[in-house]
Amino acid sequence: MRLCMISLDAAAQPDLEKLMGMPHLKKLRQQGLYCNNVSTIYPTITYPIHVSLITGCFPSRHGIGHNQPFQPDTEKEMRRWFWEMGDIKVKTLHQAAREKGLNVASILWPVTGKAKCIRRNFPEVLPLPGENAALKMIRYASPLWLLKMEALHGKKRKSIRQPHLDDYAALLCEKLYASRRPPDVLTVHLVDLDAMRHWHGVESDAAHAAMERLDGRVGRIIAAVEKAGLLSDTLFCIVSDHGQKDAPQGILLDQMLKNACGARAQTLGMGAYIFGDDLKRAQAIMEENREAWGIDTILDDAALRRLNAPEDVKLAVHARDGFCFIDREEETLGEHGFSLDCPQARTLLLLSGPGIDPGMMESARLVDIAPTLAHLIGVSLPQAQGTLIQDPHIHKSNA
Repeated sequence: MRLCMISLDAAAQPDLEKLMGMPHLKKLRQQGLYCNNVSTIYPTITYPIHVSLITGCFPSRHGIGHNQPFQPDTEKEMRRWFWEMGDIKVKTLHQAAREKGLNVASILWPVTGKAKCIRRNFPEVLPLPGENAALKMIRYASPLWLLKMEALHGKKRKSIRQPHLDDYAALLCEKLYASRRPPDVLTVHLVDLDAMRHWHGVESDAAHAAMERLDGRVGRIIAAVEKAGLLSDTLFCIVSDHGQKDAPQGILLDQMLKNACGARAQTLGMGAYIFGDDLKRAQAIMEENREAWGIDTILDDAALRRLNAPEDVKLAVHARDGFCFIDREEETLGEHGFSLDCPQARTLLLLSGPGIDPGMMESARLVDIAPTLAHLIGVSLPQAQGTLIQDPHIHKSNA
């Protein structure tokens, strides 16, 4: 059995009725097993969640606790991200599949740069100011395949911004399935909706148009699988990571803490990690300024351990509704990084294909997705903290 895993970044429970009413996703839902109540992980940001999706682990074990390493004195535009798979501390679904001899491909999936286990890889890697985007991608991607795709199809990509990048991602998926050796395992990360919500707001016209485009890209990928004659042998797994909330009030928390006590804040959007030599003092100062600084909840070490937060994070905060934490004065619109209590922290799982009977699941955990997929395609993730999803609609078939 083949696996095609597609992540719809920034889609969450409040969006799912609309998304699941669109033609291609609606058809998958009718044919497959659907859950619109998947509990995501802390923190509710893209890179840690996408690593959990391919490891079945929480950040406390897989080691990716943020999109970026903590770089408090580096300008925002110059901060590096967790781009390389080597930063992950446990085995991934990509690695397990390759160890079994499966042909693995990945498009725009976070934290997959320089992954030897991925035969054809177009990872999510961002050029920093002064860097050449093409040369950087060659260093992190599968260079020969990337150069071939660029030579044949690069002119069809209008830019490396959204929605053009997701359009190119869908094109690469079509070419993968049309190749002489289609992938046994393909992971795809579609970012259009996330970008539009950050730039224009959660319920903006641009965000709703992005949902329509996402459904169209899912349809293109399904059509490519069908054209290759692989539809009956392919398990489709549609997932999401987090939603977004409008948060127009930006708070310079890092600057305020630095001035008050020397502590530093690493923003999560509607949350932040707090670092420093005297966290008790930092906590007391935040308690005193809770209202003025837009703070809703202060998370101490015990609370963070219950959330399976990164081991080096001992203090954190959540923002009040409408507020977010920023590093400099700038406009803020759609944000995430909120608490797991928010409806936007309930995400999507849709399975369709061999081994899956049509039905509805009341709830699921995001960390259980990778172990379940591994089981269905006949590979193992021994370090996973998640477990197999126990549902009568799921049964191993053709693995």
